[in-house]
Amino acid sequence: AYKRVANRVKPVTTTMPAHARIVRQFPEEPLLSLPTVSPNPPDFVLSTRLTADHMNDLGIFQNSFLWPEEQKLVAHVLSLNELALAWDETEKGRFRDDYFLPVVIPTIEHTPWVHCQPPIPP
Repeated sequence: AYKRVANRVKPVTTTMPAHARIVRQFPEEPLLSLPTVSPNPPDFVLSTRLTADHMNDLGIFQNSFLWPEEQKLVAHVLSLNELALAWDETEKGRFRDDYFLPVVIPTIEHTPWVHCQPPIPP
């Protein structure tokens, strides 16, 4: 539907309410919970989330830019952090509430520009 120039959205000068501000918190040091990576990574083992199809989609083992030991290292790091990967909507997660509170989207009280009732046929 075409919106006329007279009905365009006009920006409003205001301030962000205090309750809607996004505050980032660090309840713990995130780098301390990272797993250690061996300088000699093991061979890649399939898991529930990181399957052979997913590895083929990423193209790590088909990549000629990386050396074989680097390919093994990338596969090892991915397998250590496989819960961070989402391949479809069912595996999708969200940020922890102790790091980010739920986002509040503030709105300004206004009168909508469309109030016309559609005609009712007889």
